[in-house]
This record gives sequence, C-alpha cells and structure tokens, in this order.
Amino acid sequence: MDEKEKRETLARYDRRLDEFGHDPRTLGWHKRQHLLRYDVLLSHWKLDGADLLDFGCGFGDMYAYCQDSGRSGVRYHGLDLNPRLIAEGTKRYPGIDLIARDAIVEGLPATYDVIVASGIFNFRLKDNWGFIARTFAMFAAHSRQGFAVNFLSNRVDYTEDSLYYADPLKVLDQCYTYSRRVLLRQDYMPFEFTVFVDLRDSFDKNFTVFPDYQGFIPGMDEEKA
Repeated sequence: MDEKEKRETLARYDRRLDEFGHDPRTLGWHKRQHLLRYDVLLSHWKLDGADLLDFGCGFGDMYAYCQDSGRSGVRYHGLDLNPRLIAEGTKRYPGIDLIARDAIVEGLPATYDVIVASGIFNFRLKDNWGFIARTFAMFAAHSRQGFAVNFLSNRVDYTEDSLYYADPLKVLDQCYTYSRRVLLRQDYMPFEFTVFVDLRDSFDKNFTVFPDYQGFIPGMDEEKA
C-alpha cells in the first residue's frame, strides 16, 4: 500500500464515518455479516487470558463481541490506520487498548498471543500480493499462538473492480511458509474464506500428532511413560 492508497483509504472511511457514524456500514459491512466473521476468526484460538490483537480494528467492536460471546477472559488490543475510527471507538469503549498506527511503516508495538484481521485485504491495490506477504510476515513475527485473516475468494460469479479477490490456493501456499499447522475455512459464507496459521506446530515424532490431539491416541500416555 503506497502513500496515495493510504490517503484514499483514510478518506474512504472518513466519508463513511461522516455519513453513518458508529455503524457497521462505516467499515464497509453493509450486509452486517461482521459478527459471523468475528466468530470464525476467533474460533480456533485459546483466548482465555490471551493477548489478542485486532489488526484493522475500526471502532474496536470485536471487543464487545468477545464480551458478549463468552470470551471475556481475553485481553483485547485494537490497532487501525484511521485515527478518527480509533477516537470514536475509544468513546464507545473507554479503557480498552485502541491505538492509531501505520503498522506497515512503524511496525507493531508489541507481541501478542493471537493476531486477527477482518477485511484488510478486500480493496484492490497496485500490489495486493506484496501487501499480503508483508503483513503475514509481520503477524508471524509478532504472534505466539498464530494469526487468522479473511479474504474475498476469486471463486465467485460476480466481481467489482474496486475489490480484490484472492486465490485460496495461493494464500494457503503462503501460510505453509510459516507453519505446517494451517487451516482454511470456506464453510460459513460462499464467497469468502478465512485462513489460520497456527505457529504451535511442534509434534510428537513417535505419534505424529499435534499436542492438542494426543488424547485421540489410545494408550499414548502409558507408552510414553
């Protein structure tokens, strides 16, 4: 994302904020499917007591969803390029950690257990794939459990020129550069998908399963003892 594209992105959300205020439409969620996207992004992770970064957080509404969906034990952090969205979110959710920052230039301010991002790859840029690769590298370097992001799929029957539609296979291949433990979900909406890169990919070499799934191996504990 170059400087011109950043200015256009800021202006796009400023116009919507002036029109809609604190509303999902300001963030481009006109069909109001954002809660479903939140739930999918959060579904894989152990979040009780974890530091969660919502990258491109908008107003920080994922914080409210965490509270309402039984994930109140998470330590929520939100980061967005647009300071007006952050200011509005801070008024709505006083006391939570929301910051305005150009992380691509300045980097992330900390390391987190989990990083999630919703909708940040949806708009067409001069170099969408360069933006994806750079963002994935940053997420992998600053997360302990891993990260999850969503995309518009190029397996569609209708497109808009202003939007970017990613090839799920190319995205999945990029995920494998960071971990052997990855997941792609396109079971919740027909034209979008979410990828999970779990960096906790060490495994027992005798049984070749990740630690979370060792309970499915009969007698494994006795044999290891």
